Amino acid sequence: MRPEDRFEALAAADAQALESLADEILAGGVDVSVSAGPESVSAPVRVGAADSDGTTVVLGHVALTRCSVLVDGIRGDGLRVGYDLPGAVAAAICDAECERAGALSTQVYELCRAAQEAQARRRRAQADLVAMTRLEEP
Repeated sequence: MRPEDRFEALAAADAQALESLADEILAGGVDVSVSAGPESVSAPVRVGAADSDGTTVVLGHVALTRCSVLVDGIRGDGLRVGYDLPGAVAAAICDAECERAGALSTQVYELCRAAQEAQARRRRAQADLVAMTRLEEP
């Protein structure tokens, strides 16, 4: 799994499972320090404007929480949607666990795969709803 995919999956992972796994990593006696955050930020949601040579339009902003940690000297980054300080820290700890190939990195990857599968199910359900939509002329 690419680091970008892992980062995205941890951002969408179940909060309780993510925090529980981070607690297990911490219980292993690792040295953890927070290098940035956790902090809430906002990011613009941009879409391309039709026939505009790459010009984008900002539709609005989304609230995010981000954090960076060092686990035994290895950096991990976490991002969660909304105001989720514990989730961002937990995601960063799990990211660092994979980066350092720690004892629980396999469990982090399993959590990531579960998050990716859940996201794929949501997308399929949404696509099914769109497919059922019919426009009828009066």
